[in-house]
Amino acid sequence: MEYQRTLGPIQGIAMTVTTFVGTGLMLLPALSVSQSSNFAIYAWLITTAIILPVAFVFALLGSRFPSAGGASHYIGRAFGKSAEKAVGWLFLSILLVGPAVAVKIAAAYLAVALNLSQNYVFILSIITILATAFYALAGIKNSSHFQFIVVIGLIVVILLLSWKGNIGGATENIEMPTSWTEWQTTFLAVGTIFWCFIGIEVMAHMGAEFKNPARDFPIALLGGISIVIALYLALVLLITQHHTYGDEITNSQSLALLVGIIFGENSKRLFAVGAFILAFANTGMYLLGFARMVQSMSSHGALPQTFSRLSKHGTPVRAVYLVTSLTLSSILLGHFSGWSLHWFIEMTNGAFLLIYTLTCFTSLKLLPNQQKWLGATAFATCLLMTIFVGMSMLFAFCIFTIALCFECYKNKKNLIPKHEIHVQ
Repeated sequence: MEYQRTLGPIQGIAMTVTTFVGTGLMLLPALSVSQSSNFAIYAWLITTAIILPVAFVFALLGSRFPSAGGASHYIGRAFGKSAEKAVGWLFLSILLVGPAVAVKIAAAYLAVALNLSQNYVFILSIITILATAFYALAGIKNSSHFQFIVVIGLIVVILLLSWKGNIGGATENIEMPTSWTEWQTTFLAVGTIFWCFIGIEVMAHMGAEFKNPARDFPIALLGGISIVIALYLALVLLITQHHTYGDEITNSQSLALLVGIIFGENSKRLFAVGAFILAFANTGMYLLGFARMVQSMSSHGALPQTFSRLSKHGTPVRAVYLVTSLTLSSILLGHFSGWSLHWFIEMTNGAFLLIYTLTCFTSLKLLPNQQKWLGATAFATCLLMTIFVGMSMLFAFCIFTIALCFECYKNKKNLIPKHEIHVQ
């Protein structure tokens, strides 16, 4: 099937901003300030510098090999179908840790909107995931337009906060780390901030839909990232200035608390409603996206055939049930085990970082000679990022290794010829 080439650079920039501006904007600025205090700005700049070569590589691969398969398609071209399918399993494993973060953030803002204490966040998380399942079952036909409107509203709020909250004065809180101890404090947030850039691979999937991929896709990706980073940095400054950070719940509700300080209590609750809607929509997209992946893997025989069935409206109902059940299980596990939201973020970051590292390694084979230096730079920066993400990479590495061995075994088994037995 041919994709319709309808996107230009402006639409691409808008899509990039919409992709990156989501639940992360409601949590990461406060979490990074909690970890690195007044050095947080430098943590953001370091992370941006590390990830930019990776963004360039995805832009080049997306324009050179436009495909809806994205990262797994590139890896498959270079190293075969077994590696491509193993990456698919790695993407699917993110389901165990990723959506739970969006659900808990949505629940935290819902608690603010309803004026409930943090003791209700767990119950609201359960309600949110069940409601989101119904949302996903509906197919979310107009979700992209709806999400775009909400994101625009969120950007307007950040601009108003910057104007009313005296962002110029907030710059006085910036401190440059000078000692090794201060640099270590700064580096604490780098692995967490990586969550902001999850979505680069999603934009690569869109490479096939640009009118002129070679020209427009890099502009869309890098232009959008520049806008997103400006928004995040503005919030880091404002959150530091007004001290809306601290424990897990405070970090989860930081934007609503910031709105309350600058614009008043009524505005805080109104904003919390909007933030919940955005987080709810994001969670619905996560669930449906993972359900589509389950349905695809099922139709190719990687999962039981029962998950490949579609409703009359084209929704993978049974896959949605499976995805919802796994997400609910991760929320229950996180609550009763005491694992923090930060732990789930680290596990998700580890999985995506491994996918990005494999893609950048693949670029050394797929890109022309004059561009291989960029692939090598991106691969080196991914390896550098693994230092900051640390042991969280172990989960992803184990999943990928097991999946790759499983797919190689299946292929080897299918290649064994069946000899006829002749009875003399």
